[in-house]
This record gives sequence, C-alpha cells and structure tokens, in this order.
Amino acid sequence: MNWKLTKLSLLFVGILIMGFSFTTLGQEYTMQDATRSIKKGDQKKRADEYPAAIEAFSECIEACNHLGEQADELRVDAEKKLVKSHLDYANELLTNSEYDESLKHYEKAVELADKYDKADYKAKAERNIPKVYYQKGKDFLSDKIFKEAIKNFEEAIKRDPDYPWAYVRKAQTYKKMGDDERLTRAVDSAIIAGERTDTEKAVNAAKNIGYKHYAGKGIKALKAKDYETSAENLKLAVKYNGSPKIKHYLAMSYGQLSKYDEAIKYEEKAIEEMEGESKEDMAQYYYNLGTYYEKNDNKAKACEAYKNAAYGDYKENAEYKMKHKLKCN
Repeated sequence: MNWKLTKLSLLFVGILIMGFSFTTLGQEYTMQDATRSIKKGDQKKRADEYPAAIEAFSECIEACNHLGEQADELRVDAEKKLVKSHLDYANELLTNSEYDESLKHYEKAVELADKYDKADYKAKAERNIPKVYYQKGKDFLSDKIFKEAIKNFEEAIKRDPDYPWAYVRKAQTYKKMGDDERLTRAVDSAIIAGERTDTEKAVNAAKNIGYKHYAGKGIKALKAKDYETSAENLKLAVKYNGSPKIKHYLAMSYGQLSKYDEAIKYEEKAIEEMEGESKEDMAQYYYNLGTYYEKNDNKAKACEAYKNAAYGDYKENAEYKMKHKLKCN
C-alpha cells in the first residue's frame, strides 16, 4: 500500500469536509431566516413571552450582521425591538416586585440603547432604574432592615438626585433608627427636591415627618420641665409648619428660660394664626403674652395683652394684673 498516497487522499477529503462545513455555515444566514426570526420575536412579545422575544430579536440581528447591507433595514428594526423588549420586560418585572431581574434588564436596555443609538429608550430605562432601588428600599424599611433600606434609597438618589420620595423614605428610616441629625438632613433635602420638581405631596410628607417627630419630642421635654430640650425640638417642629399650639408651647419654653423676646415672637405668631377664634379660646395666649411683656418691662404692651386675655377662665387673673400689678389705664 502506498501510505503517502493514502495520507494525501485523507488530507484532501478533510479539506473537502471543512469546505463543506463553512459553506453550510455561510448558508445558515438567509434573509428568509432573518425575517422568520423577527416575526417570531414579534409573536412572542405579543404573548408577553419576553425572554423568547429577546432571543428571537437577537438571532435576527446576528443573521443581519452576516448578511450585510441587504439586511440593514431589517437589522435596525430588530435592534429597536430588542431594546424595547428589555425595557418592557424590566417594567413588568418591577410591577411584579422582581427587583434584581428588573434591574438587569433596565441596565441591558441602557447598554443596548447606547450601542444602537436609541436615546429615547435609554432615557426611559434610566428614569426607571431609581424606582427599582426606591421600591427595594421600601421593602427593607417595612422589614425593619434599616441599613439596607438606606443603602437602596441612597442608590436611588445617586441615580436621580431630584427624587423627593427617596429622601422622604430616608427620613422615615432615620426616624426609626433614632438618628435625628440625618433625619433633619433628609427632610430638608426632600423639601428642596420636592419644591424643585413641583412634587407637593412629597414636600408635605417630608414636613409632616419633621413636624410630628420634633413636636412629640418637644412636648415630652416640656412636660418634663427640660426647657432647653423642649425649645430646641419645638423650634424644629415650627420650622416644618408647626401649628399655633406648637408655637405657643415654644413660647412657653422660651418664657421658662427667661428668653422673653423669643417668647413674645412665637406667642404673637400663634395669636396671628388663630385669628377668628373666640375670645375665650384666645385668652390663654394673650395672658401668656402679657406675662412675657410684663417680665420684659413693657407695661403698655402687657396691659394691651391682659386686656385681650380678660375672658373666660383668664378673666379674673387678667383683671387683677391690670388693676393691681400694672395699674393699667
């Protein structure tokens, strides 16, 4: 047997086989196959079978890339549909609280939108990514896993600095954690972001958190006769739209600290905001105001305040002050 001839024959057969294989691979990509893939993708997407749709659109793009210019129009259409499929699938996953999978597809939508120049889809995906972190944070907050909640709210804010509700939830978390300093910063940031984006509900929610938190602490301190602490906290409550009653309590705190100018300031604000109330309801406020003016050596203003306080339960004491203490005209 001629072994050299046999070896040459085998080499020739091998080359023929390889050539046949490459030819077969080359014939794998046809316009018919590419069209079939995009139609399959459309069908799967209509059925909300997103993974299958994504696979089909990807196959179409791969085929079009091999087919060259003749498939350019089909390729561009498939690219658009692929990005949109990732975006729509991410939206569905977010609705179903499947946050990690949702993030994966939003990020893929952003990546492909950059690659295929689909700026509108990129913008939509980037707008929704902060919402995923926000929802994750809310779930952690509900489960009292506070550090993870903060981590996700901060990531939401990193992705969208003008996301007022993320700041609101941060404030709620810090309230649960007993971190007043960070709570105040979060409330203030929520108000700024809310006003900048005209998100009135978020602004009101933030103010309400700050108000209730510091009003509660201030009233508790006032009852305990810890006037420095009560003044500090009630002033913060007033900052967040404190009620006339809170301003009245703040004035009482300053009065007990002999800070009569501040006491007068906040008592007058409380009275101003209670315009229209009955004289009996206003008597306590005016009586306290008279006391602050009296201790601040302003007889005329004290007499005026006591005159307005001479109703209901405060009538007798106010009249005594005017007649015997101050000798008002």
